[in-house]
Amino acid sequence: MVAFGLLIALRLKNIDFTLSLIVSSLILGFTSEKPPTIFIDVAITTLTDPVTWDIFSSVALITLLGYILKETGLMTETIGALRSFLSSRVLLSAIPALFGILTMPGGALMSAPFNEPEADRLKLKAEHKTFVNVWFRHVWFWASPLSPTLILAAALAGFSQREFIFAEAPMLFVSILIGLVASQGFLKRGENANQKGKYYSSALTGLAPIILVVILSLIGLPVWLALTLGLIVALAVKHVGLKHLLVFLRKGIRWDIALTVLAMLYFRYLILASGSVNSLLSSLLNSGIPLLLILIAVPVSVGMISATPSMGLAIVFPLLIPLSGSLSVYLSGFIYAGIVAGYLASPMHLCLVLTNGYYQSSLGKVYRYLIPSTIALYLVTGIYNLSMNNLYNI
Repeated sequence: MVAFGLLIALRLKNIDFTLSLIVSSLILGFTSEKPPTIFIDVAITTLTDPVTWDIFSSVALITLLGYILKETGLMTETIGALRSFLSSRVLLSAIPALFGILTMPGGALMSAPFNEPEADRLKLKAEHKTFVNVWFRHVWFWASPLSPTLILAAALAGFSQREFIFAEAPMLFVSILIGLVASQGFLKRGENANQKGKYYSSALTGLAPIILVVILSLIGLPVWLALTLGLIVALAVKHVGLKHLLVFLRKGIRWDIALTVLAMLYFRYLILASGSVNSLLSSLLNSGIPLLLILIAVPVSVGMISATPSMGLAIVFPLLIPLSGSLSVYLSGFIYAGIVAGYLASPMHLCLVLTNGYYQSSLGKVYRYLIPSTIALYLVTGIYNLSMNNLYNI
């Protein structure tokens, strides 16, 4: 917890994220009662895990795709077409929500460039752009049948996906409403679309590379391969020649963001190898704290530390479900909401890290919007699930 607290403090001071991770990793390793070789062992684990390179290549290709969409003008044309039938407020929230249907590593980087032209037109600050992109991307946690996190939660709790979605679907609308309320200060209702025509075909053409990536990923193609094919489509639509392609390859990949992903994955593996999560859980479970507080503290803490909903579910559900006695789908939803809340606010949340890096925003300023919104969402989802659980058990 000391290392994690230090990471948060360094990020709030706008210390470089990779440097913050290195310092926090050293603290975590040396205070874990593990031999110094833990650093080398974790490095080997990180670099030899295929998941690491899947995420690394995906993030690198996403930054390249965003650069190509921007430099070829395809992105601007697409946003112009979308503005013909969507208001600015709807457009800026709908784009990350649309991309959020695709659960993929670094997916927030796909919507960030698309939101940028309209956000710049409205003169939004960097922290505003980051909040909108991160928040609306994650509204599907509550009702998407394509969400691996939701599917895993239902399976671990012993309910069908349909039961879980039916129980938690109202929180989709709550999440959207909270995002709109939080952003109303900088996304004005008065910013209306330019109603001069219907450019549906132009919007569809511009979104074709992204739609292709989504479809190919959903049918099981590796994300890096789906992105490569999406890149080819983008290049073909704008008839990009070899000369320009070589320039795009040289300038388009954000290696700083891709390397940050490596540092973050290393820190995550170090957390697991150090046994810090298990120690935290053991301390809480043996402390005599009331069960309700444990059902709040453990999911939120593990969600924040793991910064991966699926990892949080895999750790928390097997431990807490046996303690919960007669388990309803709503009590499962309460535990799930804690993991999601911790994940959303985590400084290691990949979407937050990548969007923050892309827009060069201050994490502290982003948190002014993200933390209150996350607290509000957790309070509403918590009250809703506990109330429904009580009704369920009558």
